[in-house]
Amino acid sequence: MTELEQEPARSGATDPASLRAQRLAAYVDELGEPDHLFEDDEAARIDVHAFGRDFVPHCEAGSDDGYVLLTNGMSDRRMTLPASGLGEDEKPRAELMWYVRAPTPERVAWLRWLARLPFIDATWFGFGHRVPMPEPPLRDCGFKTFLFLTPIIRPDQRIAESLSIDGDAVEILTVNLIADLEYDFIKREGLGPFLDLLDERDYPPIFDPQRKSYI
Repeated sequence: MTELEQEPARSGATDPASLRAQRLAAYVDELGEPDHLFEDDEAARIDVHAFGRDFVPHCEAGSDDGYVLLTNGMSDRRMTLPASGLGEDEKPRAELMWYVRAPTPERVAWLRWLARLPFIDATWFGFGHRVPMPEPPLRDCGFKTFLFLTPIIRPDQRIAESLSIDGDAVEILTVNLIADLEYDFIKREGLGPFLDLLDERDYPPIFDPQRKSYI
């Protein structure tokens, strides 16, 4: 069997179905019931849930409707962390989150592909990690590099705080797409200055495929 066809690593006496149910309960506690479920048919199952959300804070007028796409199953397996050089906050398990205007099949498929990638390449994802692609992954966006950050919206932060498997905390990483010039800026100046730039430019929470490069 290929690596993607192998059964997920069991967490003690807890089977993958129980872990999926536990994670979904934590998601529902913070996000409400999902509007859509995109089930996976692979043995190493990674479902994707789509939760409708108004991204305008309750204290403000107006609305900005979108969806929170959230994987369920990536954290069944530990990622391959390097043996040394890690900070105390690095986590061996993760689930991926993507704020989108609509849960299109293309976005769901890429989110699931990203969730499988650490186990294909025996690597790991954490805050600030990038995945450069040879070509733009989406048909409606010219950006080629995925960037992982952590949620700044409090309910999404609480999801991560409530999840653990065998004593391992589970990281929630948000998916972002950035331009080539922005990727080069991060490599040259560091992640911190780029995050400052996002704040200065009011980087939108919902993925905008037509966003112009900030560099």
